[in-house]
Formats: sequence, structure tokens, C-alpha cells
Amino acid sequence: MTGVGAGRVLVGAGLAAGFAIAAVWSMRVGWADYQARKDTLAGTEAALRWMPDQAEYHFRLSLLTADTDPARSIQALRRAVEVNPLDSRSWISLGLGCEAEGNLREAERCLLRAAEADRQYLPRWTLANYYLRRNDAAGFRLWAKAAAEMVSGDASGLFRLCGSVVEDGQLIDRIEIRRPEVRAGYLSYLLNRGRLDVMMPAVRKVIEGGREADVPLLVAACDRLLERAGAGEALEIWNRLAEAGRIPFGTLDPKSGRVLTDGRFSTTSVSSGFAWRMPAVEGISASAEDNAGGLRLTFSGGEPEDFELLAQIVPVLPDTGYELGFRYRTSGIAAETGLGWRVTELGRDTVLGQAESLSSEDERSSAIWFRSSARCRLARLALRYSRKPGTTRIAGFLVLREIAVRPSPP
Repeated sequence: MTGVGAGRVLVGAGLAAGFAIAAVWSMRVGWADYQARKDTLAGTEAALRWMPDQAEYHFRLSLLTADTDPARSIQALRRAVEVNPLDSRSWISLGLGCEAEGNLREAERCLLRAAEADRQYLPRWTLANYYLRRNDAAGFRLWAKAAAEMVSGDASGLFRLCGSVVEDGQLIDRIEIRRPEVRAGYLSYLLNRGRLDVMMPAVRKVIEGGREADVPLLVAACDRLLERAGAGEALEIWNRLAEAGRIPFGTLDPKSGRVLTDGRFSTTSVSSGFAWRMPAVEGISASAEDNAGGLRLTFSGGEPEDFELLAQIVPVLPDTGYELGFRYRTSGIAAETGLGWRVTELGRDTVLGQAESLSSEDERSSAIWFRSSARCRLARLALRYSRKPGTTRIAGFLVLREIAVRPSPP
């Protein structure tokens, strides 16, 4: 045999040996994985006999023995981080186990190692919890801030954790939340918990972000404030959105007499806050009148006997007279059928002024006068229909061409 032939034989033998070793290794890995997938103590122990340097199997062993043999569970975690120092899950579990044993120095070291190995949210969140349990305010604030930098999705767990220390609405500044989506999440969290009393700092931070995506949340905050007659704060949100062009309306200012929004019904895209609210009512359809503005409300004759067609909350000055003026026309609506305006004090339902009998085949101007009470800062204008006894349901339409509210003596 020539030297070349002998070389080829040796190469072939080497390749064959390599393939054989790879096949054996593949079989070991496959068998170990098969045993581990049983998710039983016996299966995991068998997997470790085949693959003793697999950190995942040691971690699984720790989970399976945590309740029955805590010492063995801790030992398995130590082995897991020994074979894979980047295994943050095992570092976290080891740290928590050491804390449970009272070994606080070792617990802190392990949790810090987890944060070094994995710079994502979970290690930071775990450290914030650890320092909170240790009453370490500085450590808690440091890691809560770090967690806020990496949180994704629902951050309410982090907000609840911080709120267990103090819930004053200042969390954005306290842990320096910079990401706009997390700021919005904090405002949503406060709204869901009903903490309207402390939410305005968060509202202002979200407004500063100037994101279009946050407008519905901010309008919802405005609505919640209006529900409890929080005039000043609700008006602040509305006006700042208007100034930034985030809503298609101008600002409101009771001192200057600007209290009504969209007197010509130019848009119905915002049906909340200080805009017109038009509830869906069976038998009633709403449409724009024409390019000059105005709203047409059509009655099918099958509508309810008592309901509200539209309403708007307006900011007013206390103890002040106002005139609600409007231009309208009707078709097929007789006089004294129960269709008219009513003005109430928001939150108390005290009637400030009302007029029934909107009926005119020709366009005409009309008005009602009302006066706010000494404590009233929000009034509610509502167009209602309440069928008068002896009349049939309306079948026709009403066109509201223009509405205005202005301060006025009686």
C-alpha cells in the first residue's frame, strides 16, 4: 500500500470514529432529554446521570425537591450556577432560598449575580422586592428604577410594589420613569385603582410626552374627574389637549365666557370630556345637516318614551346667570310633545333651567336662562324627550343649527 493510500485509510478511520462518537453523544443527549421530559424526580436524576453538566436539569431537580428536601434543592442550584454562571434563574432561586434560610449576605450576592448575568426585567424586579423586604429604602429605589427601565407590557406589578411603600402619584419622578409607554401605564394603573386624588402629576407627565396614542387615556382621566365634579383638573386636561391639537376643539375658559364646545356640531369623533355626548338610542339616527354645520336628529316613531338625545358638560362660574341660546327647526314634531332642553348642576342633579316644546317648521332662534348656584362649577346641558300624556311618539326630525352659552343677566 502506498503512502497516499495509507493516509486515505487513516482519514477514513478518523472520520468513522468521529461519526461514531457524534452518534453516541447524540444518543446520550436524546436519552437524557427523554428522561428529563418526564418531569419526575426519577427521570431528572436519570437525565443527570447521562448529562451531569446540564444546568437545566439541576434547576429542574431543585424545583422537584424544594418542598421535600430543601437542602438538596439548594445543592442542586449551587451545581447549576457552577456549570453555568450565566443561569440567572438558578441564581435568583438560590438567592431566595438563601434568604429563606436567613443567609442574607449570600442571598444578596446571588441576586446581584443574577442581575449581572441577565440585564432584563426579572432580576431587577426580584432585587427591588428583596430590598423592600429588608426595609432598605435606597436599595429598593435603585432597583425599582432599574426595573422600570426594562419592564415591558403590563407594569402594574411594579406599580403595586412601589405603591406599597407610598402611593402619592409621584412615582414617575421618584424612580425616574422616562419611557412614555410606562408613564402611560402608571396613569392607567392609578385610574384603575380609583386614585384620582393623586393622579394629576402622572397626567401632566403623560401630556408632556405628546403621544397621539395617549389621548384616549387622557380623555378617560378627564371623564373620571368629571364624574366626581373635579372641574379644575378636568378642565386642565381638556385645555392642554386642545392647545396641543390633540382634540379638534378650542380651549374653554369660564372667566372669559368660553364654556361650550362645538356649538355647530362640527365633529362627533369625541363623545366624552367636555364634548357633546350622543348615546345610541333605538329609533333615533343622527347625521350632519350640511356643510354650514348643524345636527339632524331623526325620530322613527319607535323610540323610547323617555330618554336623552345628547348632552354636554360645561364649566361655569359660581352664582352666575347664563343664557343657552340655539337655532333650530323641526319637521313632523307638534308642540308640547315633551322635547326640550334641561340644565342641571353636575353631581347634584339640581335643575337650573329647562324648557320643553321644541317645535317650529321654520328655522328660529330660542333661548332659556339659568343661574349656577354658589358652589356650582359644572353644569350639564341635556336635550331630552319625555312623551307628554295624550301625545303619540314623535315621528319626524329636529335640526339643531347652532348652540351657544354665554353669561347673561335674567
